[in-house]
Amino acid sequence: MATVQVPLEEPTTKATIAPIHTKEPAVKPPVENPKPGLSPTLPPPVQSPTVKPTVTNIEVTQTTQAISNGIGNNETAETYFQWGLAYEDIGNCEAALAEYEKAIARDPYYVDAWYHRTVCYDKLGMYDEVYDSYRFLLTINPRYFSENRNATKPLSSNISPGKLPLPPGEEPFLSGPLLWILIGTGVGGLIISGLVVYHIRKRPVPERQVSLSRSSTGPITDEEVCTIARHVADYYKGNRDICKQVIRLAIEIAREGREGKPVGTAFVLGDSDAVLERSRQLILNPLAGHSPEERKITNPDMRENVKELSLLDGAFVIREDGTVEAAGRYISIDTSNVQLSKGFGTRHVSVAAITQETDAIGIVVSESGGQIRIMAQGKIILETS
Repeated sequence: MATVQVPLEEPTTKATIAPIHTKEPAVKPPVENPKPGLSPTLPPPVQSPTVKPTVTNIEVTQTTQAISNGIGNNETAETYFQWGLAYEDIGNCEAALAEYEKAIARDPYYVDAWYHRTVCYDKLGMYDEVYDSYRFLLTINPRYFSENRNATKPLSSNISPGKLPLPPGEEPFLSGPLLWILIGTGVGGLIISGLVVYHIRKRPVPERQVSLSRSSTGPITDEEVCTIARHVADYYKGNRDICKQVIRLAIEIAREGREGKPVGTAFVLGDSDAVLERSRQLILNPLAGHSPEERKITNPDMRENVKELSLLDGAFVIREDGTVEAAGRYISIDTSNVQLSKGFGTRHVSVAAITQETDAIGIVVSESGGQIRIMAQGKIILETS
């Protein structure tokens, strides 16, 4: 019997492909190919547009029906990534996530796809997925945010919801140290400007002061009185004749004194109602009960009475029509805003303060030197000697 030799099958050797990576990361990406349009961690996405958005240098005409049927699964990871960017640009994060999932399925270590996948999760408020995606992104490339991306350091895995950085290469110009330098410069400039304005406002107002000297020690002349009244006219708009009478009386008191002794006193002329509201009597008003005609500064008897009453402390309050309203008046007003040179006493400071708050002018007779100082708007405008 003849034997038929059956040829033995040659042993087949299956080709083995060495793995690309010898050590896989601690967290593995989803390498399975999900169903088109779906993600294991996402609800079904909203309806994608009929025509995919135009991507750089690629115009895609596939319809949603073709995508759902699995057509185009041979595309590269880059193509899916570009489609995902296009969906993300128009605000369709669900469709963008589906494309990023496909790109990651093609290339599990596609860091840009992982990044934009995380951004879409953040926009959708899925913060658990944000944490997991960032953690894996930093596992496969810890220096993703520092290599040629204008970032100062890589992100840690402790990520707050809604605080994701911008995509690589899209950081604003005014960010990081430059932004803080500009903010610091602006704040410093505001502080310096405020200090300058403060010191300017606190600087004493320059006194436009006029000094007049008498050529003789005799009685004052009408020409001297008129010269003084002309300088005061810019500040006092009342009756000029009354103003002259008060100036003449003040100079007579400074020159003559009383009982052989120098006398210091003060007259506040004009805006008398406001002055009386801001002052009070040190003693009973010696002029109370007298008729207005008897209290006129133009009345010779009244002038002699004023010279006698000038020995009392306090000031005289005179109306615009020349009526002396009160004597021995104490000006009770805040004098902290008065900016006078050092060396002036309470009488000068209080009269300057009352002229700062009213439209009156003050005429002060200095007891120590016999000078006459006229004040308006809180400052000395004229001085005689």
